[in-house]
Amino acid sequence: MQSAPPDNAVTYKLVVVGDGGVGKSALTIQFFQKMFVEDYDPTIEDSYIQHVEVDGQVCILDVLDTAGQEEFSALREQYMRKGDGFLIVYSVIDSNSCKNTRQFYNQILRVKDRKCYPMILVANKIDLVHLRKISEEEGRELAAELQIPYIETSAKVPPVSVEAAFHELVRAIRRQNQNPMPLRKKRRYLNRCRLIVHIQCQAQRSFGIDFDRNTFVKDGKPFRYVSGSIHMYRMPREYWADRLQRMWAAGLNAIQTYVFWDQHESVKGIYNFDDNNDLVAFIQLAQKIGFLVILRVGPYGCGEHEFGGLPWWLLRDLTDVQFRQMNSIYLNAVNQWMSVLLPKIRPLLYNNGGSVISVQIENEYGSYPACDHDYMSYLRDIFRQYLGENVVLFTVDGDGLDYLKCGTVKGAYATVDFGPGTNINASFSTQRQYAPNGPLINTEFYPGWLDLWGYKHSTVDTADIVRTLDQMLSIGVNVNFYMFYGGTNFGFTSGADPDYKPQPTSYDYDAPISEPGDITSKYMAIRTLIGKYLPLPSVPIPANNTKKAYGSVQLTFKQSLLSYIKNHSPHCETSTYPKRFEELGQNQAFVVYSTVLSNPAVQGKVLDLSGVRDRAYVLLGEKSIGTAYRANSSSLKLTIQAPGNRETNLNIIVENMGRLNFGGFLLDTKGFVRNITLNGQILSNWTMCTSGALFDQAPTDFNANQANDFDPNAPNIFSGNFSVTDKIPSDTFLLPTTITNGYWPKGVAYINQYNLGRYWPVVGPQVTLYAPAPWLKPSANNSLTMVELQSSPCGTQTTCSVELVDYPILDKPTLFEAPILYKRQHRDNHLSDN
Repeated sequence: MQSAPPDNAVTYKLVVVGDGGVGKSALTIQFFQKMFVEDYDPTIEDSYIQHVEVDGQVCILDVLDTAGQEEFSALREQYMRKGDGFLIVYSVIDSNSCKNTRQFYNQILRVKDRKCYPMILVANKIDLVHLRKISEEEGRELAAELQIPYIETSAKVPPVSVEAAFHELVRAIRRQNQNPMPLRKKRRYLNRCRLIVHIQCQAQRSFGIDFDRNTFVKDGKPFRYVSGSIHMYRMPREYWADRLQRMWAAGLNAIQTYVFWDQHESVKGIYNFDDNNDLVAFIQLAQKIGFLVILRVGPYGCGEHEFGGLPWWLLRDLTDVQFRQMNSIYLNAVNQWMSVLLPKIRPLLYNNGGSVISVQIENEYGSYPACDHDYMSYLRDIFRQYLGENVVLFTVDGDGLDYLKCGTVKGAYATVDFGPGTNINASFSTQRQYAPNGPLINTEFYPGWLDLWGYKHSTVDTADIVRTLDQMLSIGVNVNFYMFYGGTNFGFTSGADPDYKPQPTSYDYDAPISEPGDITSKYMAIRTLIGKYLPLPSVPIPANNTKKAYGSVQLTFKQSLLSYIKNHSPHCETSTYPKRFEELGQNQAFVVYSTVLSNPAVQGKVLDLSGVRDRAYVLLGEKSIGTAYRANSSSLKLTIQAPGNRETNLNIIVENMGRLNFGGFLLDTKGFVRNITLNGQILSNWTMCTSGALFDQAPTDFNANQANDFDPNAPNIFSGNFSVTDKIPSDTFLLPTTITNGYWPKGVAYINQYNLGRYWPVVGPQVTLYAPAPWLKPSANNSLTMVELQSSPCGTQTTCSVELVDYPILDKPTLFEAPILYKRQHRDNHLSDN
């Protein structure tokens, strides 16, 4: 039940007009009752009253539905006199209904005796694509001729822009009330009114595209951005201002950022915009520093982020490859998310006094095999519904025609991405095939590239960057550096490339600003070139932050990972066959799968773990017998070397190493996707214990009685304390090695309660983990915890050490060469699961 509106709530009388059969009643009932009616018996006049909130202000809407009055022309003037604003509706499948909108428009102005009045032209029934006769372009031309806003709607479920139509009319009425237009008969005031309106429009902020001059226009003047990508999630909130100020000093006038859905809705229906997820605060901070903001809200984002920013629970709800296309379950989730997110963004738009100049639809959709144009149109309409008609929407794809063929959508400006050394004329010629007029834009210009575990660290030559950048800026291109500051995939947020190549914790990206925020020679070279084309800000370049080596930290064995999960698991259940993480309600980290092998003669038998996603640590009882990894086919069939007991417990700890974030196959569920067999016989009767959120922060509350059950080759938890004597802690780096015993092989590390991310120095290229100063305490009571998954580097000793150093190591020699630089074609070739 709705609460009562405030006493001062303003009532607006809205009138829905148009020919019979255009869907006036369906729109009205959908808006008020959230339902779709196909068969409706109209009366002479139906009225609906409800209070709503529009742009933070509660008002009462009294809507008059004129269905049934089409044959009663004598009544038209009566209901027109009542209205504060009008929705003039036509059907896109009925040409006559479109032509007749002019009659309604002219009659409204005559009855109101005004030169203009709040009206919205509504093109309804856009869901009937196969029957459509009036194109969007024709509709917009008509609206431009009438000089009223245009919106396309569908009352069918899921509705499209129904709420937006009514809300936009309320806004038009409010604008009219603030600056009322004189009556036509008061001619002597008309010129003065025009002058007032003209002055007001000149003072109003505006951002858009001038297609005649092939440029953006900001407040009436040509504008070009030089922007840099930065993601608020990839640094502590305490460093937001530091990193943004460094970007400002480089001469950038805009930033570009992703909104990762999963960070805000990790639990379905529960939204988190606090602390490091405070998107509004981040955008407002950028505006305070001086930046404009280019926003990429997805719903899919890629960005080398877990599952491309999609929430894991979609994998529980969708059991087939139905992401990023017209699927009701997926779209219902998208609709709900956008209904929460986009209203937060609307006040931040440049035209509304904020800093957001453009919003991206989807992301590199041309690289996804679904190629669902209806889906892209659907997203466009959602964005228009919540953000209005004036915001600049855009898409981005690789600089090939095949990408833009599937990745673009009418009503969103098409842009391309490419890296240094590219033939820019060829790339922008491709853009011009889908954006024949308007600004040239490289939405992702790569000054660096991503890393993959086991592959050589990626670097991009500064001279190549500057050369290509100079070529672009010399012809007026709008360019965004992806990334200008990369940061860190803290916790379990890193993703994976097909056909399963997981990404490391560091997102340094060889960017102009390094992972700990250092100014690089690449930064200085780029800044110098920007200064050739744009005025540089009169601010000093910030000094690099202090790094400190806090020395060796002694760690002590606390508990085996197996017993810790079994002792603290928030959820255990049994089933005949293993269930996937998502079915168990588990997002990240670990699940323990256990069964009893009734036949003790297991030695020499082959355990087939080919269905593991991603890595399995196998134990007989609590003794390790091997590891299986999905990306290493030779490890998936494990010959058991240890003898079994009369009844042997088989325990398998499965690790999620990051879901695929790119490619044509995003159905990357975790756990086991096929049954486990022993010598060809399917193993059944499994108990599964999840780890829940136990490892989102540092594990605590260890069982002291487990100290005697130490197996150095099994997954174990170690922890210890170290001191920070400085009054203000400094950045440091965890070097997972002992002085005499070599690397800690693989695991997850924590400082105090904070999850620094995954380490895997034995494969590289990343060795150290970045530990930002805000996460340290100026005391002797800093904790450091290692969840070591492979084996202890100190053998049978229950104490071991790590080092805290003042430098990063991101380029350890590796088995494989670096991934091919900024080649989407290369990445697209790997569309199948492995």
